[in-house]
Amino acid sequence: MTKHLITEKRFGAFFTTQFLGAFNDNLLKFAVTLAVTFNDSLRGTYSPGLLVNLIAALFILPFFLFSATSGQLADKYDKTQVMRMAKYLEPPIVILTTLGFVLNSVYILMAALFLLGTQAAFFGPAKYAYLPEQMQARELVLANALVETATFVAILLGTIAGGALMSHSSASIAVYAVCGFAFCVALAGVWSSRQMPLTPSAHADLKVNWNFLTETWHNIRFARNLTQVWPYLLGISWLWFVGATYLTQFPLLTKVVLNASPGVATFLLFLFTAGLGLGAFLCERWSHKRIEMGLVPWGLLMMALGGLVLHQALIDHQPAVRQVDLGQFFLDPVHLEMCFLFLVISVGVGLYSVPLYTAMQAYAPRISRSRVVSANNIVNAMFMVVSAIMSVGILWLTRGKVLWVFAAVTIFNLLILIAWCRRNSYLLLRARLLLRVRARQLQLVQGLEDPPPQGGCLLVFPTLLHTDYLARMSSVSMPFAVVLSGRLKSSRFVEWLRKKEFVFEFSKLSEDASQRQLIQRIAKQIQAGQSIAIDKPMFELLRKQYKLDELPLVLARKGVRMTVLEFFEEKTKMDGMNRVVLRLSNDSPPF
Repeated sequence: MTKHLITEKRFGAFFTTQFLGAFNDNLLKFAVTLAVTFNDSLRGTYSPGLLVNLIAALFILPFFLFSATSGQLADKYDKTQVMRMAKYLEPPIVILTTLGFVLNSVYILMAALFLLGTQAAFFGPAKYAYLPEQMQARELVLANALVETATFVAILLGTIAGGALMSHSSASIAVYAVCGFAFCVALAGVWSSRQMPLTPSAHADLKVNWNFLTETWHNIRFARNLTQVWPYLLGISWLWFVGATYLTQFPLLTKVVLNASPGVATFLLFLFTAGLGLGAFLCERWSHKRIEMGLVPWGLLMMALGGLVLHQALIDHQPAVRQVDLGQFFLDPVHLEMCFLFLVISVGVGLYSVPLYTAMQAYAPRISRSRVVSANNIVNAMFMVVSAIMSVGILWLTRGKVLWVFAAVTIFNLLILIAWCRRNSYLLLRARLLLRVRARQLQLVQGLEDPPPQGGCLLVFPTLLHTDYLARMSSVSMPFAVVLSGRLKSSRFVEWLRKKEFVFEFSKLSEDASQRQLIQRIAKQIQAGQSIAIDKPMFELLRKQYKLDELPLVLARKGVRMTVLEFFEEKTKMDGMNRVVLRLSNDSPPF
């Protein structure tokens, strides 16, 4: 399926465009960073430390300033056209960067990097809002896995390429090599953007607020009011906090703790990128082309446990007396253990990130999806700034002991994992169902590709047996409780399901008292905005005895929204296995 997706213009051209853009951003940013660090005449009276941190700040600043405006433009106009306009700015920015090098002007270089960040800020919201518009629901997880992997690979390759080209003994040749290569990449990005299909406007009558300061505040407040999406947005921002911390501290870890060459730092960057890509593709495989939020806590757990073991390894590590190169680095078993732990952590990052990005895109309202992404970009930038401040503070307090920066991230990962699982029982349920429901038991759901409507839903399955209710819960990617006839065999897991009210058991449904209790339970769940599932025989019984099919109208008079989702069961052969297909009835309301 990966090859099929990449060869289609609706994804392949987009994939190429965003990869080239991320590559060029990091190529130019790292080239300028090296120039101001090692070129005294370019730097002038400014210190290298000041200019290096200024470069990072100037690149991030446009995400604070312009993300809200770019989100409005991407919602109001064709998203493809917005991305093309952003790409058209890239070749002139490369030319301006070249001019800064030729004139030996640090001010022009700083201005070029600010414009490069601005171009990226306008590209971002349209980029992530484009995917759910062009991808089918079953393709969205894979598309996000490919994009996330490609982004980090582009960051790595762009950084390596910038360093390699700038390492030429002749400074003038290095400059022309970097800028010439970047210009070719920019032109290739413009060409690939022209191959992307158009994406019709989602909200053509939107009035754009050009005051970027007030719109930034409105944008974040708007995203916070989307109670289903906001936690995913914060989760994504935490990903960028972790990623920025690890990637930024690798060079210092290599030099101070490992006493190794710069090649080792590059290898750790490569290893982290490879692990993230592996985690993203494992996510696509284990989620079975669905939005599987149960992978998020498992990813966090891998990040936390890997970080704990890594911390102990770093404390016990004794650096070599002389600096070791990459070949010598691999001869030490302790170094191999550290590499494995970094790989575990980065795989966890991949498992953690893809479901969150996919859920944010799928559950954000279509007419405001780009503004939700722009709010995410703003919060991402904030978290990255906090990451830098935290790292500087810890390094100052510990007198440069970088291992405590990694330890702080590990502690935060543990705290977030505990808090998320305690406050969101459904997330923990999804994680536990991954261990209890095998792939061949999963049922393919059709007709429920879009997020469910607001308010509580009554799901009606053909059957809800003691042997298949977990498969039903795992297959349908929305939170709901199930009603079962008779008592389940007790176990610690069943007791937990009862305690968290994911399962309600009713005996003697032939009696009026039990039927009244069941209809009251359904009404209570719906009034609380929660969903509940019953089987077809129960539905028919309650419809006949208590006019259950009229309950949505009764609750509507009280201002409570209720939607009935009825599924039919079919059997088909897929991937060499007999699979159950749950098809949403045509009588169920459209999404």
